[in-house]
Amino acid sequence: MKIRFPRFTEELKRLHHLEQYAGLKPPVLPRQVLLFLMAVLVSTGVVLLLFQQDAMTREAVYMAGIFILAALLWVTEALPLFATAILIIVLEIILLANPGQWSGLGFAQGNSPDYTVFLAPLSDPVIVLFFGGFLLAQAVLKEGVDKALAGLILRLFGGKPLRVMLGLMLITAVFSMWMSNTATTAMMITLVIPIVEQIPKGDPLGKGLLLAVPFAANIGGMGTPIASPPNAVAVSFLQQAGYGVSFLQWVLIAVPLMAGLLLFSWLLLYAVYRPKDKSIRLKPMPHAIDTRGWYVIFVFFITVLLWLTDRVHGLSTAVVALFPAVAFTATGLLTRSDVNSLEWHILILIMGGIALGQGMQMTGLDDILVSFIPTQGNLVLAILVITTILLSTFISNTAAANLLLPIGIAFALDHLGSDNPGPVQLAISIALAASLAMALPISTPPNTIAYSKGSLKTSDFTRIGILVGATAVGMIILLGNTIISFWITITP
Repeated sequence: MKIRFPRFTEELKRLHHLEQYAGLKPPVLPRQVLLFLMAVLVSTGVVLLLFQQDAMTREAVYMAGIFILAALLWVTEALPLFATAILIIVLEIILLANPGQWSGLGFAQGNSPDYTVFLAPLSDPVIVLFFGGFLLAQAVLKEGVDKALAGLILRLFGGKPLRVMLGLMLITAVFSMWMSNTATTAMMITLVIPIVEQIPKGDPLGKGLLLAVPFAANIGGMGTPIASPPNAVAVSFLQQAGYGVSFLQWVLIAVPLMAGLLLFSWLLLYAVYRPKDKSIRLKPMPHAIDTRGWYVIFVFFITVLLWLTDRVHGLSTAVVALFPAVAFTATGLLTRSDVNSLEWHILILIMGGIALGQGMQMTGLDDILVSFIPTQGNLVLAILVITTILLSTFISNTAAANLLLPIGIAFALDHLGSDNPGPVQLAISIALAASLAMALPISTPPNTIAYSKGSLKTSDFTRIGILVGATAVGMIILLGNTIISFWITITP
């Protein structure tokens, strides 16, 4: 028989908790705090060192510190990604705009910019475009339209594993063109699990089907300006540089590359994870569409049609994005809780990236960084594309694009000529490459979702992801400019 003294036990716990803060057992600082302090110390040290060199203006030095701090925080994730984006805007306002007129801050030469310049990304058209895209995706998910269409299309491909895998990847990629690849993967993994359960245990085909979903979702993120945040950031930076890329033009440029990579990934996955039982047949799960679902399909169709014909009716893609916002919220199909559940952190992250690019351009830091890049055009394109994929393998693809897009566009503007890649080619290449880093389970949220199901190992992602990434680099470098030049005339 055990005698318990609850009050005495609770008092011991309380004293043990208090002694940690009384100096008897000092608590260990969390890893994130140490990483944050390291990032602050490194960026501050760089600022102090640059001030001693007298080689850069005061504003460029401050911006270099902000850039290094943002890079370290995004790479280490010492702060949430969106928190770093907010910090960028705050630091730019204080150090560059200097609204308080404090000594030693602001621009050393000329007038400091108004602080509202750094708040402008909050209302950037790209943010409005993404907001409308999020609402559209939310309605599709809420009414089960995604499951119904996926089941319908999968039935058209029959039950053979090769065809089912192709159908699965096509559906995932198409959905990922119009909604978050994370939401797409979460939805498609749910649909594919019952299919995988039909496969004998230990058959490689089960792993192949699970991998097909995140890889297709990542590749589908290339397809439209709203498919992934790097695409939207690239469009915004190009607009600031005086180069306009319409919704349809982006689709015409990206979809051929997307289709080629999707085909390659499908054949590679099936070759590596070929089923042991050649006679196996798979059946998709049916799902019905009700009246509300058909209304969502109608609004979706009209919105996409307007996006693709923006040069005809003259409405910008951001303005068109407000149509589904009104159509779903005014009718009550999307409620306040639905709007509150949107991925606001992604919008904030995009804002921070736009503000970072603005600050680099205004202070001239982008030109300084460009001076360190080799001037051979094809070499620069390869360096930036490979660097984007490598960075995106370990950090957020949006963060990687935020860091590299301003540098790439600045290089292109400073080295305009027939032998060098132009701003449009460099910006689109970097944005597309950011979607193609998938060699690790942590590389993208779709990879993480698939990995969480417990059937996949890191090596499964690595051997397929490296081959797909290497093929993507070759396609972007060798075919990107040809496709861009075929569809659009690049004029600022």
